[in-house]
Amino acid sequence: MSIDKENILDTAQKFVLKGQLKKAIVEYLRLVEADPQDKRLHLKLGDLYLKNGEEDKAIQAYLKVANLYGEEDLNFRAISIYKKILSINPKFTEAFHKIAILYLKEGLAGNAKNYYQSILQINPRDSEALKALRNIESPQPAKERTIPSPAVAPSLPSRYPPEKKPVPEAADLASSPAVDPSMVSSEPGASAMDKDSETHYHLGIAYKEMELFDYAISEFELASSAPSMKFDCYIMLGNCYMEKGDYNKSIEYYRICSKIPGLPKEKMARLHFNLGLAYEASGMVSAAIDTFNLVLKLDHSFSEAKEKIGKLQPLRK
Repeated sequence: MSIDKENILDTAQKFVLKGQLKKAIVEYLRLVEADPQDKRLHLKLGDLYLKNGEEDKAIQAYLKVANLYGEEDLNFRAISIYKKILSINPKFTEAFHKIAILYLKEGLAGNAKNYYQSILQINPRDSEALKALRNIESPQPAKERTIPSPAVAPSLPSRYPPEKKPVPEAADLASSPAVDPSMVSSEPGASAMDKDSETHYHLGIAYKEMELFDYAISEFELASSAPSMKFDCYIMLGNCYMEKGDYNKSIEYYRICSKIPGLPKEKMARLHFNLGLAYEASGMVSAAIDTFNLVLKLDHSFSEAKEKIGKLQPLRK
């Protein structure tokens, strides 16, 4: 059956703005029925159930989202949804099991072990968790994918944060977890630290893409403990605060990022472009123009910076 998706979404949003959540839920149920593979529809439906106090239904909607991510091997996105479920019901053992399995798929046995141990705190006789822990703790033949991972206690978001209206997004310098090889630490244990930080970074990206900026910020802050991840994490923290409309905090992180030694000119140019956007968004026109001029000194071909200067120059007092 053909439906007018945009019209239904518009109707649902009007109900949300009026506080008529049950009517909005009915509209989203129509959309989900027509397109059961659309993860964002299930996610929004779960959000509406949660706001309406229907936690069990919210969990079922989120489970559907997590399963869809899992089917596509988007494991960190699936993990982020299961963690969200645990923020609603901290004793929902199915979510603990799913997270542990996904961490094992990613080669993160230490993280998986923590979740199995959490299951046993809830149900000491859970046979699946007991068996999995025996397998993890028994000597295993070396595998290419196995990387030592420090034991990190499961970090769960406290509650689902209030929705924030996104602002135009700053340039994503760190849209992938690629790390500048020149910044990788050679200290003992650095690879384990980097792997753990990369895990938090992936979760942060997943939360950010779902516009769960408070959750994303927590993950990026944890990920920034590894020297090799600081640049990417500070950029993403700045971008998250831009999305939240907290421009002062965004400026703070971009400035911290600019103090990282050894950054190539290309990265410095992109970084200062983001800083210029933050200045512009906060109404600091002169600072924005000066920063965009610095971008051009670092990279003469940066056309977006030229456009910004041309647009802002008449506004300078």
